[in-house]
Amino acid sequence: MKGLQMYVKKLEEEVRARFVGNDEAVGVLTLNLLHERSTALIRAPRGRGKSTLMLLFLKGIFGDDFVVLSGASEIKRGEVVARLHIPSLEREGVEKVIWSAFVKARGKGLDEVNRLNPYTASNIYHLLQFGEVWAYGQRYVVGDFVLFANENPADPTTFVHPPPFYDRFDVCVRLSSLPLSDKFRLQELIEKHGSLVDSMPQVLDFDTLREIRREVSEVEVDVDLLATVNVLVRDLQACIRDRDGGRIKPPALCEGCHFVHGICSSVREGPSERATLVLHNLLKAKAWLEGKATEDDIYRLASYVLPHRMELVRQDRGPEELARLLRRQRELNEERRARKQWAILESLTRSFNRELYKLAAEIAVEDLIFAEELMKLEGEWVSKGLLKPEETLRSRLMPDAATH
Repeated sequence: MKGLQMYVKKLEEEVRARFVGNDEAVGVLTLNLLHERSTALIRAPRGRGKSTLMLLFLKGIFGDDFVVLSGASEIKRGEVVARLHIPSLEREGVEKVIWSAFVKARGKGLDEVNRLNPYTASNIYHLLQFGEVWAYGQRYVVGDFVLFANENPADPTTFVHPPPFYDRFDVCVRLSSLPLSDKFRLQELIEKHGSLVDSMPQVLDFDTLREIRREVSEVEVDVDLLATVNVLVRDLQACIRDRDGGRIKPPALCEGCHFVHGICSSVREGPSERATLVLHNLLKAKAWLEGKATEDDIYRLASYVLPHRMELVRQDRGPEELARLLRRQRELNEERRARKQWAILESLTRSFNRELYKLAAEIAVEDLIFAEELMKLEGEWVSKGLLKPEETLRSRLMPDAATH
């Protein structure tokens, strides 16, 4: 194994040696470290080890040189962003800004995000969105960093943060409770180490991690894998009745829709384009660390990239419903490959063929994404007189949607 990969494997190994269970979550959090400005959210009820897992990773990278803010305490503006140096203001009338340790730290932790008040959350949101903070008319560019956060959404003291706030976290992992055998193992580890966090060694430093991130950024992912990622995200975004632009949402929006049984009918609010970017970064990291990335990895990683940045119609079923949609997505892509529909679309893009168009139109009535692309081509064909408006797929699918 190459040198830099050994550091990452060692970090994961040391975390696993102190954190029992939830092995896949640990693996995903490790992969997510390997791109710039990585952010991860750990969700679980109380007592599942959220804070411990966060601190193990931070300590493994930064030793003791990291900063954690707790939503359970009353956080002041100076702790989050900056404060004024009062003596300079009084003596010289100069507004000297002292940036907070949290802003300047390369390793950042947010404990109990659900308890952050809206003001604090908005400052952190801006940092995550733009990689910068503003205070007293001055700007500080944060640069590269690692940020871990955890929360218990069921906590009665929870603030409701807007969806865009959570969209800024690359991945979200849920920690499950431990089976009986793992409970015995955890007790043995506590007896061995005393404090699990204090026993965690620093495995690498931030300069090494930045070099790793540089190498990962140069990895090229197979074009077919990227196409699968784009199709997956678009399948979860698309709505022939403009779900994003109207007030009516599924399932009411889907009544009488041609695609009422499609994946789109199970999604109330689709994911943002950040889902595509994050999946791409994770595939690069997987290829760099393991030597390859596969289509199986896309669907496995999607279950950590999507849940916090989209809303399902059956939100009450949570991970089970997302898993069902991802299984259906895999089946749909197999059907697409069997029909060779992307090759058909590519051929029609080069030149119009009426018989091929008829075949494409029949496929499109069962596939919203394919229909979306075909209808884009129809406009050009109608303008050239190759197709009459009443012959188009749009005329078959859109009139009913126009009534909503």
